[in-house]
Amino acid sequence: MSKFLLRSLSGLSILALTLTPLCIHAQSNWPSKPIKIIVPFPPGGSTDILARIYSQKLSENLAQAVIVENRAGANGVVAASSIAKGPLDDHTFLVVSMPMLAVNQYIYTKLGYDPEQDFTSIGLLAQTPNVLVVNPNLGINTLSELTSYAKARPDKTTYSGATGSTGFLLSELYKSKAGISALHIPYKGNALAMQAVLSGDVQFTTDNLPQLLPQIRAGKLKPLAVISTKRWSQLPEVPTASESGYPSMTTSTWFGLVAQSKIAPPIIARMNRETNLILNRPDFREKLLEVSFEPMPGSPEDMALASKKERAIWGNLIPQIGIRME
Repeated sequence: MSKFLLRSLSGLSILALTLTPLCIHAQSNWPSKPIKIIVPFPPGGSTDILARIYSQKLSENLAQAVIVENRAGANGVVAASSIAKGPLDDHTFLVVSMPMLAVNQYIYTKLGYDPEQDFTSIGLLAQTPNVLVVNPNLGINTLSELTSYAKARPDKTTYSGATGSTGFLLSELYKSKAGISALHIPYKGNALAMQAVLSGDVQFTTDNLPQLLPQIRAGKLKPLAVISTKRWSQLPEVPTASESGYPSMTTSTWFGLVAQSKIAPPIIARMNRETNLILNRPDFREKLLEVSFEPMPGSPEDMALASKKERAIWGNLIPQIGIRME
């Protein structure tokens, strides 16, 4: 080995030894500035509600400001793509809904991000059921009555939901299983879709319960079915879709936190630890249950497995429903 090569290798070793303590020191000082939590949907929706409750507690735990930023568009694609393609930033994290990691790749021909390669799971946050609701003025009280109503009015019965969202997909699945022909009226976000049902512009929608619950309690929306494996404690009188004759409609929606794939593992571990501390706090759990979320503490591996499970389900269902978007 030449003296030049030996000197080069020696120099690299010294550089590595010099940089390693700096990296460890940087991670030990993390967070060194405000944390940014990106919400990929408009304000007021289920993801936004959860993110803001979580961010408040995270700020307390880290003794650092936590800023919530909404980047809505294309069922989370806009936000996910911007994070995936953006510069490395270990102070920015993305709240994701289940479809962003397990459904979008089967719907969009040009997704703009790779849900498996571009992100690292930090952990699940919570889950909630979906509920199919109608405007009470329709006088419809059951899912079978809605089916009869729609069959008597082919292509005149309307529904809404953000295209590609779990609620939209479940509405499409209901249409397919019920054999009805209903017209989808797209809105930018489920909050606007709910407003369309409240105003009577469309007849029904399917969405996460936290967004719908205040309007259900006020009598402004009529729940016909809880789309989950079991009845929900806050709507004990509402049957599941399975009980109503649609056994394939059992998917709940979960939400989690991810980071860019190249963020240092110690930071991922720290965020997971802080998140689990928050999710296991009695006052936080009570707050989530009030708005119809169920906390889901666990490891990054738990979230990765949950994504894999849902991909297996929706990878088969999406072609059956026949949804494809640019």
